[in-house]
Amino acid sequence: MIETRKDETVTVVLRGRLDSMNADEAKSEVEKVLAALDRDVLIDVGELDYISSAGLQVVLKCAKTARERGFECLLRGARGTVREIFEVSGFLTFLKEAP
Repeated sequence: MIETRKDETVTVVLRGRLDSMNADEAKSEVEKVLAALDRDVLIDVGELDYISSAGLQVVLKCAKTARERGFECLLRGARGTVREIFEVSGFLTFLKEAP
């Protein structure tokens, strides 16, 4: 469900479904990564099939932490229903989309 990598950015890869059934686990994993945040965050949702409001809270945590520390939070791969959810929720107003 979640994979993280560090290179020019901290990359958080979300896969499958991110909903109330697994959002707490995802949030816990993301918080571990964010504890030592020292660069921009890239959230890759290219393999994400569904995200609920609980899942959006995980993304919001990334964005807030990055902003508080002076970094950007970027979004990559939003498509289909997942993209619509990001649009309708207003998340695309504060997340930059990465190529």
